[in-house]
Amino acid sequence: MSESTMSVVEQTLRSQREHWSAIAERTSRTSSRDLPHETPKRILIFGLGSSHFAARLSAYALMRDKSRLRTPVVACSSMAIGTEVIPQKGDWAIAITHRGGSRPTLEALDLCEKLGAFTVAVTGQDAKPVEAAKFTLTTVPVEKVEPHSIAVTGAICAITTFLMGAKCIEEWEALRSIGDPNLELLRSRVGQGPTLLLGEYEGEWLAREGALKLMEMARLPVRCFGSEEWFHGPRFSQRKDEVIWHVSVPKDPRNAEIRADHQIGIYGGTPLAWMPALVELQWLALAVALNRGLNPDDPTA
Repeated sequence: MSESTMSVVEQTLRSQREHWSAIAERTSRTSSRDLPHETPKRILIFGLGSSHFAARLSAYALMRDKSRLRTPVVACSSMAIGTEVIPQKGDWAIAITHRGGSRPTLEALDLCEKLGAFTVAVTGQDAKPVEAAKFTLTTVPVEKVEPHSIAVTGAICAITTFLMGAKCIEEWEALRSIGDPNLELLRSRVGQGPTLLLGEYEGEWLAREGALKLMEMARLPVRCFGSEEWFHGPRFSQRKDEVIWHVSVPKDPRNAEIRADHQIGIYGGTPLAWMPALVELQWLALAVALNRGLNPDDPTA
């Protein structure tokens, strides 16, 4: 298929590996003179929607890095800053806002700055400047359509490279070597898509991002739960015709009990071992949108 006949979503998915290389290279040039001399007391990472999920996944990457200094990492929604999470002097507060205009996220970062945290904004390259940010990590050009994909993986790339350094750059380079999937083969496997996504630990936040992409691209009202959460109540609403996708992490205690129609696996113990699953979910959402006869760039058209 020529580029002129591809959706913007598909063109974007096919381009994102090149963006990772540029982000990692640019972020690696950060000068220590731009950063506080003291080690952060805590690292706070937050955002809304996909940015919130990117924050959660970035935190899991940091936790998977066994060689990293054990600085506490708190990932949350922007709405939790100032309520569940109180910023402190000595924290590093990292806000993800692709367009630079998410009001709750900007207000949360402003509060962090007022309470003495070192503030970092993670934004698109041509986004609005974030006034409360003492430092900015730029990712990719602001996406042309709403189902953000490179904005999500780009933010994760910038944050992990910023906080983990050279070894993380090497892993991003390795991830770039994984080719794009066969879209027609995916379409033959996924049908009309799931009604339910499950996962635990990293798997939950991957599932939530996958569910959001299915809503945005395919207008599919899919439900999403953590695996353990599902077995503590929601499973009683399961119908006979339920189509379940499971994002499977080896340590998920419910792996043997979930009977999934499609499984997205996470393999390996490196900090970013779950990244192929994230990209797979983005492509699966596109496949479902096409199977349902929708334009993923504008499903309402």
